[in-house]
Amino acid sequence: MFSLGQLTFGWRDLLDILIVSTLCYYGIRFVRGTRAVAALNGLFVLLALYAAAQMLGLFTLVWLLQNVFSSLFLVVVILFHTDIRQALSNMNLRMLFRRHSNTRLGIIDTLSETASALAAKHIGAIIVIERSVSLGDMMEKGVGIDAVVSQDLLATIFFPNTALHDGAVIIGRDNRIKAAGCVLPLANVARQHFGTRHRAALGISEASDAVAIVVSEERGEVTIAQDGRLSNPLNQERLKRILTNALSQ
Repeated sequence: MFSLGQLTFGWRDLLDILIVSTLCYYGIRFVRGTRAVAALNGLFVLLALYAAAQMLGLFTLVWLLQNVFSSLFLVVVILFHTDIRQALSNMNLRMLFRRHSNTRLGIIDTLSETASALAAKHIGAIIVIERSVSLGDMMEKGVGIDAVVSQDLLATIFFPNTALHDGAVIIGRDNRIKAAGCVLPLANVARQHFGTRHRAALGISEASDAVAIVVSEERGEVTIAQDGRLSNPLNQERLKRILTNALSQ
């Protein structure tokens, strides 16, 4: 322990700073790239408005914002209860000390070969690859699987007239098939040749940073939806190249 004037600094203060810094770091990592970022941007605007109102002596606005902030924690829990529950359930010591490695590229060959094979047989499919934004709420709407990505399994899931044929398959960040038969948000597009699968692929790419592979049942074409945009029809090589660029980021 040492002192600076009347201030003292000991090992407890150091431990306190380290714990708070660690919590802030992992909190930022959890929020970064998720849908909560937009809400945080709005919160920062409110905080800036509150500070300005105090400096300018706008007492009514200060009183209003103070009441908003008093219930802010409850609002955050209600809005993001799914993401919070998933984060808490995945929290363990291994998560704190794990090393990140780029292993996403291992599934590219399987996905490109599977999509091309399904397109050749005119079997419709939609495969969503989760990236930094969690898709836990989408997975909960489907049938949980948690299996290794394989061409045989994907071909079985999308075989016509089966129970899971019309839904989407979601591949998690651990390169495993997490769920099938998932219902995705539909994009509001005016182009008439867009079917339900293409609208769903665009919708999930608008709501997150996920990459969605779409196989058209009618035309036997493979396209990719990313960042709210749909690619032109792709052959296997171009599909593999685009997936490599997307998953290596």
